Amino acid sequence: MLLRAALVPPEEALSELWTATDALRKVPGTTPVPPEHLDIPIVSFGNLLPPDCDRLAGVLRSAFEGAEGPVVRFQDVTLEDETTVVVALGGDTGPVADLARFVPEAAERLGLYVDRRRFSLQIMLASVAPTSSPTLLSGALACLEDWTGSPWSVPGLSLIRTRWSQGKSRPEEYDRIAMR
Repeated sequence: MLLRAALVPPEEALSELWTATDALRKVPGTTPVPPEHLDIPIVSFGNLLPPDCDRLAGVLRSAFEGAEGPVVRFQDVTLEDETTVVVALGGDTGPVADLARFVPEAAERLGLYVDRRRFSLQIMLASVAPTSSPTLLSGALACLEDWTGSPWSVPGLSLIRTRWSQGKSRPEEYDRIAMR
């Protein structure tokens, strides 16, 4: 199964983010990321067999299950490379970055392949087509310039499998290493 690790914000935080970015989703040429895909990617493992997924979950669980989840918030909605709108994570991000370093190291110790793309403390909100309206887009981003979301505690690390149906991907939580 295709498996990846991600931090999935609590429903309340995602709902607040979705409401705050409503104007952005209405800009022609902007394609929003569906709510079920809004997460903070940690690392992709590629296609793993179920026993490997279980071994990985066990190692991660023994490392930090029950640890105190850092308190973070959404902030700084920006346009990157003229093609992607992202929202950054602020607050106590040091433990999140440590987690993002630990997960691929643990997988490699198990002999599992790890996608080595750089971790980033942000969520992709939308892609922007070259044909989008720069005036409407900059207006929507200006409305979010001073917006900061409410603080929330990271609930845990999710191992997410990708399911495919009718040519569309759908994330499904395979396992969650809960924090408190």
